[in-house]
Amino acid sequence: MLGEYAWGVGALAYLYRQLGIASRAEAKGVSGCLTLLQCWIYDHFPTLRPTRLEPRELEQGQAGAFRWRGTAPRSSKRRDAQMLAYYRQAIDRLTPQSVTWTPYGRRPHLTVRRTLYQGLLRFAEIAEYYDPTRCLRQLGYVQGVPYPPERPLVVRRPASTLGYSLSYHSVYDSYWNNLGAHSVHLDVFSTQIRRRPWEFAENYMSWYIRHSHPHILSDSRPVDDISDADTVSTTIF
Repeated sequence: MLGEYAWGVGALAYLYRQLGIASRAEAKGVSGCLTLLQCWIYDHFPTLRPTRLEPRELEQGQAGAFRWRGTAPRSSKRRDAQMLAYYRQAIDRLTPQSVTWTPYGRRPHLTVRRTLYQGLLRFAEIAEYYDPTRCLRQLGYVQGVPYPPERPLVVRRPASTLGYSLSYHSVYDSYWNNLGAHSVHLDVFSTQIRRRPWEFAENYMSWYIRHSHPHILSDSRPVDDISDADTVSTTIF
């Protein structure tokens, strides 16, 4: 069904599922294609790149991961705890200006049409929903409130990683082969960014705060006290 995109779709679907499992309270690790996740982080968040890794030009046929090279520091319990605290603070201190919003170009969907696909990504029994309206700024468009996600038939997300399950109706499996009917039409849903690459619609930030976690570390104020004006000044995007 997936043809030439099979390996990429499979890797992404499996990684999405593993990230969901890793978010459970009792999770102690994460699996999946973590090289893909690391490269995505390095591309978008320059301040989170390890200092020993330097970007370089790719030779023909090389994977994107080869843009980074170097050696990671030796691991230890003390050092790992220090690095965890460092990265938590670094993420909370991110500003819109410190993010590379379009590392793959302002219009990547013009080169890879399936970037606009909206539907299930499947790997064996794993199915995860993919929706480009949740990352419009990566496509050069103003971020608005995304479409509501498709509801799964079965969903279990206990505190334990055991028993985590998610399944969708089989009708969604046909979406992949009908790209025209199941793609986001960007110019209908949003508008192209004209000024700042982190632009968002007027009602987006209040929606974001209701559905997400503005900070990793505890904030001094309740989330309900953060206004749309504050979200700009405190760099929650």
